[in-house]
Amino acid sequence: MKNFLLYVISLLSSVVLLQGQERDSTAVRQAPDSLRRVNVVTVDGNTQTKDFVILREMTLRPGSRISPELLEYDKNRIYSLGLFNRVEIRVQPKDSAAADLVVEVHERWFLFPFPIFGLKDRDWGKAFYGIGLLHNNFRGRNEKLFASLVLGFDPSVSLYYRNSFLDESGTFYLEGRLALSRVRNRSVLAKELLGDFDEKHFSASGTVGRRFGISHTIWGSVGYELVDIPENRSDQAISPDGKDAFPVVSLGYMFDTRDLREYPAAGQFLRLSVTKIGWPSKNLDLIRYGADAREFKQLPLGVTLGMRVFTDCVAGSRTPSYNHVYFGYGERIRGHFKEVMEGESQFGAVAELRYPLLTPRYFAVGFVPREFGLWRFGISAAVFADAGTVWFRGEPVALNEFAKGYGCGLHFLLPYSVVLRTEVAWNEARRGEFIIDVGTSL
Repeated sequence: MKNFLLYVISLLSSVVLLQGQERDSTAVRQAPDSLRRVNVVTVDGNTQTKDFVILREMTLRPGSRISPELLEYDKNRIYSLGLFNRVEIRVQPKDSAAADLVVEVHERWFLFPFPIFGLKDRDWGKAFYGIGLLHNNFRGRNEKLFASLVLGFDPSVSLYYRNSFLDESGTFYLEGRLALSRVRNRSVLAKELLGDFDEKHFSASGTVGRRFGISHTIWGSVGYELVDIPENRSDQAISPDGKDAFPVVSLGYMFDTRDLREYPAAGQFLRLSVTKIGWPSKNLDLIRYGADAREFKQLPLGVTLGMRVFTDCVAGSRTPSYNHVYFGYGERIRGHFKEVMEGESQFGAVAELRYPLLTPRYFAVGFVPREFGLWRFGISAAVFADAGTVWFRGEPVALNEFAKGYGCGLHFLLPYSVVLRTEVAWNEARRGEFIIDVGTSL
């Protein structure tokens, strides 16, 4: 099974990379009716954001042939930075062969404390609350500074920093994370045997990455983790005393030509990763292989077809319960939305058809500050089908064992890049459920 999954991952990588070779420089095909080439590109409305942050996301550059498709693609890429309420690109013809481009942006508010409230694993019995401080565009370079204090379910304190522009070309980036938390055991199997218990987690990590063009990224990460499990539950760890301390080293690659990350209508996405957990030893010594491939195609009548396949597989020593993978927490199968499925490895697939009922448009709101006063709304109808499975090593993996679901719903594209989904889904036994969820499904 392991060799088969590695073959699937390599096949996905080859297919997407081959399809993406000619798209890396322009990201989408140029329309044959393009008449002018870009003379210069200027940016207007950015009082804090540096020009190079915006220009880094564009495929249209001096000498490029202009087309409506590329203008729309670049507009969505810039909006996906999460720094602006609105993005428009104006074409100013100079003559029959050339035109200037003016990128007009409306900046969001970048620095603010904010209350934190949420539901862990979408469960009202697992509410958490707290306060966070975010600077979303430090120094105008798309740098992220974030600190949070969370109480309630799974209390935690965390710090996060990301510098996307170690140089003005945006070639290299840097990330750092530090977190301390108390986590309720997620393992259904451990809960059945031992009841509920809490784990103490500490983690620190640093990541350095490099972007090639606008589509390809590679990165490497080094970190350290400590997991402390109560003595009477210590068999859920690897160490006899219930305290596992171990390094984590990851290497990864990403290919991304999606137009709008929050709710794509075109483009491809591929993420491959290999993560070493623990030292090579008789104790904790794991390797995780991850793959996530997505594609979005424009069909007639404005319909978008989205497809996703993903997997997370483990090899090495015994897997402690805190390193298991699940459906029913972060990843969900609609039709089995609230069912928790646990294993050491997982595989899933999603297909979704979307039709825009209200194409995204802007509304000015006069009773709030300017940075908050431009709201973006859209509505789409969707039909979907999901499937997935989890397994432990030594167990057979068969298609007829997959959990499956299908259904339809309405998706609301809300201000500040929020997507709200309301859906009805059925499983194989035709048992239905109503779903309200935040974020796109693929």
